Amino acid sequence: MINGNIDEFVEKLLDGEEVIYVYHGKKYFSQGYNLDDGTYYFELQQWEPTVTVLWSVKGLDRPASLDAFLKEPLFDGRTFWECEKEMEWVDE
Repeated sequence: MINGNIDEFVEKLLDGEEVIYVYHGKKYFSQGYNLDDGTYYFELQQWEPTVTVLWSVKGLDRPASLDAFLKEPLFDGRTFWECEKEMEWVDE
């Protein structure tokens, strides 16, 4: 992870905190939170070049949601772990 510690980044994802990062010129945003019905919701949004929800999961607990996200090939057909060394953690 460029500009950050990968362990801290993953811990923030597990905690549901908002994180912003760039991969191959595209800006991404991830966060998780509890919905009004008590279920946990985690999502990945692409912010640039256009804003769209690329992936989400609802109803799993925090660790299972994070595990699903980390294993899904969401970044140019690659999983998070396959491309994290090319990702840049940015603060805004």
